[in-house]
Amino acid sequence: MSGPSDKARFYMEQAVPQLQEFKEKKIFTEDEIRTLVKKRSDFEHKVLARGSQPLDFARYVAWEISLEHLRQKRCKRLRIKGSSAHSGQARIFSIFDRGTRKHPGDVSLWMSYLEYTRQAKAIKKFKVVMTAAIRLHPTKPELWLYAARWSLESEADMNGARSYMQRGTRFCSRSKELWIEYAKLEMIYLAKIAIRRKILGLDVDPITEYPEAMDTIEEGPGFDTGADVIAIPDFKDNAIRPSMIESIKVDSEATKDPMTTPALNGAIPLAIFDAARKQPFFDASAAGDFFDMFATFTQVRALSNILQHVLDVMTEVEENGPCTCDSFIRQPLIGLDPTAPEFPGALGTALDRLKESLMRTNDRETLVKKTAAWVNAIIEVEGLDPGIRTVLEHTMRKTNT
Repeated sequence: MSGPSDKARFYMEQAVPQLQEFKEKKIFTEDEIRTLVKKRSDFEHKVLARGSQPLDFARYVAWEISLEHLRQKRCKRLRIKGSSAHSGQARIFSIFDRGTRKHPGDVSLWMSYLEYTRQAKAIKKFKVVMTAAIRLHPTKPELWLYAARWSLESEADMNGARSYMQRGTRFCSRSKELWIEYAKLEMIYLAKIAIRRKILGLDVDPITEYPEAMDTIEEGPGFDTGADVIAIPDFKDNAIRPSMIESIKVDSEATKDPMTTPALNGAIPLAIFDAARKQPFFDASAAGDFFDMFATFTQVRALSNILQHVLDVMTEVEENGPCTCDSFIRQPLIGLDPTAPEFPGALGTALDRLKESLMRTNDRETLVKKTAAWVNAIIEVEGLDPGIRTVLEHTMRKTNT
């Protein structure tokens, strides 16, 4: 049986053609190449030694990635043509493969592998790695969420994202975050449909032409790997000029009121919420998280019905709980701009509800903290009416006494 040194020599020999290319095309000097060989030898002996950790493979990969970036920069600066990234990329894939075979239980290593293949735009490799990771770790919600985010944001495949979420919630039924993200996925879909109908002039509110709109559109965040959530797109209903859609023929079925269609009336997000009610994690706090997520989608026409359904369930679960009371108080303000003419009337309703809730809640301290969070956010709004600011500041002083 070969020892670590023999195995290290075997893997080092596989990199010889790449090193010869570095020397022939003068990408690196001979001294630099000797340094590269020594560094690779150290990494190989470390990952092949008994007791190696997933972190050792991660550091090895990070070094190879930095080396590949350096090669690209030098080729660009020295105007060297014909130097392909294939050999470096293949070597990085090989290290990841060895690491995931030796440490198949390390999810972070799988996630790093997936992220690298996505950035390298190796779609076929990404799908192979994703399938292998999910088969090994079907109870890890972060993998299902990552797959759904990639399908939605990189492939624009709503059906694929929905499929990943459906399977994920079956395997990870106890993950509150995954259920919320599944409902968010469907709300994004409804919001996009609402915006498209508005652009096509199918809804009551017709599109207004803004010549400057085409110059002020901001790019969305894209595929964000900083958090395990699906990014909400920056919906803009004036992103397309009416002149661009004048020649589009709209099918008669599309002109019908979408509120008559159960799917566009919020039936799917509500079905997801109702299914989540049957899970062990569900309580008033979890329902409050659903409420807060739904409240961000002000473009959806059925939002009021969805929020009312969630609030009814929260009342049924814990009528006087701080989460239920907080959602009940904020309900009239959802979707309203603090500087809008309708805001003062809605605020009056919310403050009446606050007074009522403070008297009946079973946890006044928590409710006061939750109230302070949204009240302070309104106070900090630029251009807020001074009278509204004064009322809110007085309300907070009164609730804290």
